[in-house]
Amino acid sequence: MYIYIQCKIPVTITNLKTMKTVRTSIFATVVLAIISLAACQKNNKSNVAPAATGSSKLAFQLQATNATLASLPSDSTSSITGLVWTAGTANVGKFAFFAKRSGVTINVFSNNLTNVDLFALTPLQTYITLDTGIYKKIAITAYLEKQDTILPLKLTGTFVNDSSKTVPIEFDLSNNAIVQVKADSIDVSGTTDYTALLDMQLDRVTKGITADDLNKAKLTDGAIIISDKSNVWLYYKMRANITLCGWFECRRHKRF
Repeated sequence: MYIYIQCKIPVTITNLKTMKTVRTSIFATVVLAIISLAACQKNNKSNVAPAATGSSKLAFQLQATNATLASLPSDSTSSITGLVWTAGTANVGKFAFFAKRSGVTINVFSNNLTNVDLFALTPLQTYITLDTGIYKKIAITAYLEKQDTILPLKLTGTFVNDSSKTVPIEFDLSNNAIVQVKADSIDVSGTTDYTALLDMQLDRVTKGITADDLNKAKLTDGAIIISDKSNVWLYYKMRANITLCGWFECRRHKRF
């Protein structure tokens, strides 16, 4: 329900001056609103990345190594005498690229790679396309995901126990996990392509585990099986280390 009230105001010199003042105030308010709107539009434009002049490919690779980089802090790795990983596969649901370009957040996802041989001389690749510009505060994430009967990650190798006997060892990751690495910046020129290599440092995966722990592990058919059903205490230690086991290397490939 609306109620309308009509008031009759006598027209006097004083009232005319008041009406003039009100009109002036309304006009000033409208002008200020227009200026504010223009300022907001200008600020919004500053959050838009400049137009790209070209593009480059950024390929992703995931591989594993027993070698430990000398530059890694000693407390981030675990050197277990007699332990050598010889084979491994990873099921990568996707790679994610997060960065800032000209102050604007960029999120790009790649296609998946199924059953990646982590010890292959030429690992499988997938790639994304990036517009030209300088990308800063980079984070690259590999999502290890279970697919039907394919495990997110599986590692096999050997361990020489305290009786000098070589025992097979296997790590079966049944839960989804991520491997994440960070980088300062990449200058995408449009004339060079790039490969982002995520190197899984396996000594970092076994951080917090000792040779004595493996000597005490339960054997299944003569092998050390580390899973969510066998040697569970070792399993959860290794699973917790996966996220930070990666090392990043960016390789440039000049176009000809």
